[in-house]
Order: sequence, then structure tokens, then C-alpha cells
Amino acid sequence: MTLNTTRLRILREVAARGTIAAAAQALYLTPPAISHQLATLEAEVGVPLLARTARSVRLTDAGRRLVAHAEVILADCEEALADIAEFTGTVSGSVRISVFQTAAQSIALPALAQITRRFPNIELTIRELEPVRALPALRAGELDIALSHEWDFVPMQDDPSITRFDLLEEPIVALLPKGHPLATGPVRLKDLSQENWCVAMESATSRQAVERVAQSAGFEPRVVLESNYFRAIGSAVEAGLGVGIAPAMTDLRGLDIAILPLVEPAMHRRIFAAVRAGSGAAPTTKAVLEAMAAAADSAMGVSR
Repeated sequence: MTLNTTRLRILREVAARGTIAAAAQALYLTPPAISHQLATLEAEVGVPLLARTARSVRLTDAGRRLVAHAEVILADCEEALADIAEFTGTVSGSVRISVFQTAAQSIALPALAQITRRFPNIELTIRELEPVRALPALRAGELDIALSHEWDFVPMQDDPSITRFDLLEEPIVALLPKGHPLATGPVRLKDLSQENWCVAMESATSRQAVERVAQSAGFEPRVVLESNYFRAIGSAVEAGLGVGIAPAMTDLRGLDIAILPLVEPAMHRRIFAAVRAGSGAAPTTKAVLEAMAAAADSAMGVSR
């Protein structure tokens, strides 16, 4: 009996997403096809891997153990492909990349412009995806590189299927209307407990970070506007709807607002590039990662 990597990938996806339907959608397969592959895998290993209910599936102990093995096997396959790619002697091929709004202008676009000049045989495909969608798409094989971020107070769970390359850390700033009583110096989040808030959507880590810090200070932010676009939040602050926060690299030029350091606690966002475990040494992927690291250094005005 030989394990099939496609079936291992399917099992891992079902484990990550919790339902056969969600895994099927991620892998562009039908639910019956997923079920057939899983039944074949169970027959191959000789033990049940999933416990099925009417609405969901969960892994058995054997299933969880096989998923752990699958992570190692699939990473080894990625590493083997990356290793063999070096024998081509060229930096060429396709690279599928996801970006998010605030990193696109400052990091991704300058890096990718450099790549197209230096390596004309690399074919780039760029999509804008928020990290909550990008990392699952990377695991499922839809992407080769995903730009993502992590905020203070909302740590990411370890994911053995992904390798992370840190690019930069930027401070988070407070956004207040001009003339606000606190618009003269650093801002403590707890001092904004009575304010209306303009924040990101509930699924965004920036929103979760604000809520966790606020709860620790004894208040719930009174949200009057939700947007995942930090410039839109800045525009709402300019209009006097409330206060907000934004990463320091956000393009807020032209907005008549007070942009102030956030303290007690200070808050930061870490931007990183993620690849599937084992794939980072492939020549094309490595070239793009290096270009992004250089662009990140330039964006923050530092050298590595």
C-alpha cells in the first residue's frame, strides 16, 4: 500500500475546514468526489479516519495522527520540487501571489515591479485577498505566496503547513478629529472609552485587537462605522463620526486628522509572506521573497 498525496491533502483540508462541503469548495472538487477519496484512503489504511454526523465530520484519533504525518509528507514533497527546480538554471515559471490593501502599495507592488524587470521569465498573478481568506487559499494550493499580517494581542495559531517569512513590524497609530481634546500627544486607548469608534469588520484582527485591549481596560468600544479600509476609517474620523486606529504605513495623505502614537499599551502589526511548508527555496519563490524583503526595508527606511 502506497499513500496518495492527493488524498492526504484532501484529508488535511477536511480537518482544517470542518466539513466536506467546505473542503470541496476550497479544492474545486465536488462533495461526492471528496467523500470517495476519503473512503478510499480509509480503505487503504484500514481504520476509520473520520466520524461523520449529519452536518459535519470530525477526525478520529487515527485521522488526527495521519494528518500530522500528512503535514510532514506534503512539506517534503514541496521541498523536493523546490530542490529539483534549481537544476533548471533559470528563474522562471508562474508565481501566484495574494496581497492586502495596505501592504500592496508599500511592499508588494514595488517588489513585483522589480521582479518583472529582473526576471522577465517569471509570470506573476496577483490577487487582493484579506489574510483570513489568503492563508486557507495558500494551503489549498490556489496561491504560492500570501502576504499576511499578525496584530499584537491576536496571536496566530501555529500552522505546520505554512512557513512564514517576516518582512516588517509597524506601529499602530490613533486617528482623532482635528481639535479633539486628546489631539496634542500620545493616546491611551482607555482614554477613548467614551468615544464613538470607526473600526474594521468583526472578522478583522485589527478589530479583535482593539476589542481585547478595550475589554482589559474595562470598556466595550461603541462602534458607529465598520470598514476594512483604513483610509475609509480615516475619512470617517475626519468627518467627525468618531475615532479609530490604523497601521502607520496607511496612506492617510490629504486627510485633516490628528495621527498620534498609541501608548499604554503600544500596539504593532507584523507583516509577513507565507508559503507552503517546504516550498520557500524554489528559485522563483525565493526571488519574489527576496524582492519583498528589500521593498519592506525600503518602506520602513531601514536596511537589513
